[in-house]
Amino acid sequence: MYPFSGKTVLGITGGVACGKSTVCQKFAYLGWEVISTDSCTHKLLQFDKVIIEKIRERWGYKVFDNNGNIDRRNLSDIVFSSVAERSWLESILHPKIRENWTNLILKSSSSLFVVEIPLLFENNLNDHFTKTICVHASSSTQNNRLKQRGLSEEEIKLRHESQLPLSLKSNLADFVISCDGEVHFLDLQINKLLSQIS
Repeated sequence: MYPFSGKTVLGITGGVACGKSTVCQKFAYLGWEVISTDSCTHKLLQFDKVIIEKIRERWGYKVFDNNGNIDRRNLSDIVFSSVAERSWLESILHPKIRENWTNLILKSSSSLFVVEIPLLFENNLNDHFTKTICVHASSSTQNNRLKQRGLSEEEIKLRHESQLPLSLKSNLADFVISCDGEVHFLDLQINKLLSQIS
Protein backbone atom coordinates (compact mmCIF):
# COMPACT_ATOMS: atom_id res chain seq x y z
CA MET A 1 0.00 0.00 0.00
CA TYR A 2 1.34 3.43 -1.00
CA PRO A 3 2.34 5.20 2.24
CA PHE A 4 2.66 8.83 1.10
CA SER A 5 -0.84 10.17 0.48
CA GLY A 6 -0.92 13.47 -1.40
CA LYS A 7 2.74 13.22 -2.44
CA THR A 8 4.45 12.11 -5.63
CA VAL A 9 7.47 9.95 -4.83
CA LEU A 10 9.64 8.59 -7.62
CA GLY A 11 12.07 5.74 -6.98
CA ILE A 12 15.33 5.99 -8.92
CA THR A 13 17.36 2.83 -9.35
CA GLY A 14 19.76 1.31 -11.87
CA GLY A 15 23.08 -0.47 -12.12
CA VAL A 16 26.34 0.64 -10.58
CA ALA A 17 27.82 3.75 -12.21
CA CYS A 18 24.82 4.22 -14.52
CA GLY A 19 24.32 7.89 -13.65
CA LYS A 20 21.64 7.77 -10.94
CA SER A 21 23.13 10.75 -9.11
CA THR A 22 23.25 12.78 -12.32
CA VAL A 23 19.56 12.10 -12.93
CA CYS A 24 18.76 13.08 -9.34
CA GLN A 25 20.63 16.36 -9.78
CA LYS A 26 18.42 17.12 -12.78
CA PHE A 27 15.29 16.53 -10.69
CA ALA A 28 16.67 18.72 -7.90
CA TYR A 29 17.20 21.52 -10.41
CA LEU A 30 13.54 21.17 -11.41
CA GLY A 31 12.42 21.63 -7.81
CA TRP A 32 12.07 18.06 -6.61
CA GLU A 33 13.34 17.10 -3.16
CA VAL A 34 16.02 14.45 -3.60
CA ILE A 35 16.86 11.77 -1.03
CA SER A 36 19.91 9.55 -1.48
CA THR A 37 19.94 6.26 0.42
CA ASP A 38 23.70 6.11 -0.16
CA SER A 39 23.99 9.32 1.86
CA CYS A 40 21.81 7.78 4.58
CA THR A 41 24.16 4.78 4.62
CA HIS A 42 27.25 6.96 4.94
CA LYS A 43 25.74 8.85 7.89
CA LEU A 44 24.81 5.62 9.66
CA LEU A 45 28.32 4.23 9.21
CA GLN A 46 29.76 7.48 10.48
CA PHE A 47 27.47 8.36 13.39
CA ASP A 48 25.24 5.45 14.47
CA LYS A 49 27.04 4.04 17.51
CA VAL A 50 24.94 0.85 17.64
CA ILE A 51 25.71 -0.06 14.03
CA ILE A 52 29.37 0.88 14.39
CA GLU A 53 29.70 -1.38 17.43
CA LYS A 54 27.97 -4.28 15.67
CA ILE A 55 30.43 -3.92 12.78
CA ARG A 56 33.35 -3.87 15.22
CA GLU A 57 32.07 -7.04 16.89
CA ARG A 58 31.66 -8.73 13.51
CA TRP A 59 34.92 -7.82 11.78
CA GLY A 60 37.16 -6.26 14.40
CA TYR A 61 39.42 -3.31 13.77
CA LYS A 62 40.43 -4.30 10.24
CA VAL A 63 37.52 -2.24 8.86
CA PHE A 64 38.51 0.87 10.85
CA ASP A 65 41.11 3.48 9.97
CA ASN A 66 43.72 4.97 12.32
CA ASN A 67 41.22 7.58 13.50
CA GLY A 68 38.70 4.96 14.58
CA ASN A 69 36.34 5.62 11.67
CA ILE A 70 34.95 2.89 9.44
CA ASP A 71 37.12 2.46 6.35
CA ARG A 72 34.46 2.04 3.66
CA ARG A 73 36.93 0.65 1.13
CA ASN A 74 37.97 -2.17 3.49
CA LEU A 75 34.33 -2.76 4.39
CA SER A 76 33.41 -2.95 0.71
CA ASP A 77 36.16 -5.52 0.10
CA ILE A 78 34.54 -7.80 2.68
CA VAL A 79 30.88 -7.41 1.77
CA PHE A 80 31.29 -7.58 -2.01
CA SER A 81 33.37 -10.75 -1.68
CA SER A 82 30.79 -12.64 0.39
CA VAL A 83 27.03 -12.88 -0.06
CA ALA A 84 26.65 -13.90 3.59
CA GLU A 85 28.61 -10.93 4.92
CA ARG A 86 26.80 -8.52 2.60
CA SER A 87 23.43 -9.91 3.71
CA TRP A 88 24.39 -9.48 7.35
CA LEU A 89 25.39 -5.83 6.84
CA GLU A 90 22.24 -5.12 4.85
CA SER A 91 20.12 -6.68 7.61
CA ILE A 92 21.31 -4.07 10.11
CA LEU A 93 21.45 -1.12 7.71
CA HIS A 94 18.37 -1.41 5.50
CA PRO A 95 15.65 -1.11 8.18
CA LYS A 96 17.24 2.09 9.50
CA ILE A 97 17.80 3.47 6.02
CA ARG A 98 14.17 2.84 5.11
CA GLU A 99 12.96 4.44 8.32
CA ASN A 100 15.16 7.44 7.61
CA TRP A 101 13.94 8.22 4.10
CA THR A 102 10.29 7.45 4.76
CA ASN A 103 10.32 9.80 7.77
CA LEU A 104 11.97 12.52 5.69
CA ILE A 105 9.11 12.33 3.20
CA LEU A 106 6.34 12.10 5.80
CA LYS A 107 7.63 15.09 7.79
CA SER A 108 8.40 17.32 4.81
CA SER A 109 6.00 19.95 3.51
CA SER A 110 7.17 19.21 -0.04
CA SER A 111 4.99 17.15 -2.34
CA LEU A 112 7.52 16.08 -5.00
CA PHE A 113 10.26 13.61 -4.09
CA VAL A 114 12.91 11.52 -5.78
CA VAL A 115 14.52 8.72 -3.78
CA GLU A 116 17.70 7.14 -5.10
CA ILE A 117 17.72 3.46 -4.10
CA PRO A 118 20.22 1.17 -5.85
CA LEU A 119 18.54 -1.98 -4.46
CA LEU A 120 14.93 -0.87 -4.95
CA PHE A 121 13.76 -4.01 -6.75
CA GLU A 122 16.06 -6.32 -4.80
CA ASN A 123 14.27 -5.19 -1.63
CA ASN A 124 10.75 -5.26 -3.14
CA LEU A 125 10.09 -1.56 -2.49
CA ASN A 126 7.98 -0.93 -5.60
CA ASP A 127 4.83 -0.18 -3.59
CA HIS A 128 6.54 2.75 -1.84
CA PHE A 129 6.64 4.79 -5.04
CA THR A 130 4.28 6.54 -7.41
CA LYS A 131 6.52 5.41 -10.27
CA THR A 132 9.91 3.71 -10.55
CA ILE A 133 12.70 4.78 -12.89
CA CYS A 134 15.68 2.69 -13.94
CA VAL A 135 18.75 4.64 -15.05
CA HIS A 136 20.50 2.69 -17.79
CA ALA A 137 24.01 2.86 -19.25
CA SER A 138 26.00 0.49 -21.44
CA SER A 139 28.29 -1.98 -19.71
CA SER A 140 31.31 -0.27 -21.26
CA THR A 141 30.20 3.09 -19.85
CA GLN A 142 29.64 1.53 -16.42
CA ASN A 143 33.02 -0.19 -16.41
CA ASN A 144 34.88 2.92 -17.58
CA ARG A 145 33.28 4.98 -14.82
CA LEU A 146 34.15 2.36 -12.20
CA LYS A 147 37.75 2.17 -13.43
CA GLN A 148 37.97 5.94 -13.07
CA ARG A 149 36.94 5.45 -9.43
CA GLY A 150 39.95 3.20 -8.96
CA LEU A 151 38.23 -0.19 -8.97
CA SER A 152 39.95 -3.28 -10.35
CA GLU A 153 38.38 -5.66 -12.88
CA GLU A 154 37.58 -8.12 -10.08
CA GLU A 155 35.99 -5.40 -7.92
CA ILE A 156 33.87 -4.27 -10.87
CA LYS A 157 32.74 -7.84 -11.50
CA LEU A 158 31.73 -8.32 -7.85
CA ARG A 159 29.73 -5.09 -7.81
CA HIS A 160 27.79 -6.10 -10.90
CA GLU A 161 27.07 -9.50 -9.35
CA SER A 162 25.77 -7.93 -6.14
CA GLN A 163 22.68 -6.55 -7.93
CA LEU A 164 19.98 -7.79 -10.26
CA PRO A 165 20.97 -7.61 -13.94
CA LEU A 166 20.40 -4.16 -15.39
CA SER A 167 18.18 -5.63 -18.11
CA LEU A 168 15.86 -7.07 -15.47
CA LYS A 169 15.73 -3.79 -13.53
CA SER A 170 14.82 -2.00 -16.76
CA ASN A 171 11.99 -4.45 -17.38
CA LEU A 172 10.65 -4.02 -13.85
CA ALA A 173 10.72 -0.20 -13.89
CA ASP A 174 7.87 2.03 -15.04
CA PHE A 175 10.34 4.22 -16.96
CA VAL A 176 13.89 3.79 -18.25
CA ILE A 177 16.28 6.72 -18.69
CA SER A 178 19.48 6.38 -20.70
CA CYS A 179 22.47 8.14 -19.18
CA ASP A 180 24.87 7.26 -22.00
CA GLY A 181 24.47 10.27 -24.27
CA GLU A 182 24.68 14.04 -24.16
CA VAL A 183 23.23 16.15 -21.36
CA HIS A 184 20.64 17.58 -23.76
CA PHE A 185 19.32 14.08 -24.47
CA LEU A 186 19.02 13.39 -20.74
CA ASP A 187 17.04 16.61 -20.27
CA LEU A 188 14.67 15.62 -23.08
CA GLN A 189 14.03 12.22 -21.50
CA ILE A 190 13.29 13.69 -18.08
CA ASN A 191 10.95 16.33 -19.50
CA LYS A 192 9.05 13.68 -21.45
CA LEU A 193 8.84 11.46 -18.37
CA LEU A 194 7.48 14.28 -16.23
CA SER A 195 4.87 15.14 -18.84
CA GLN A 196 3.62 11.55 -18.69
CA ILE A 197 3.52 11.49 -14.89
CA SER A 198 1.61 14.75 -14.63
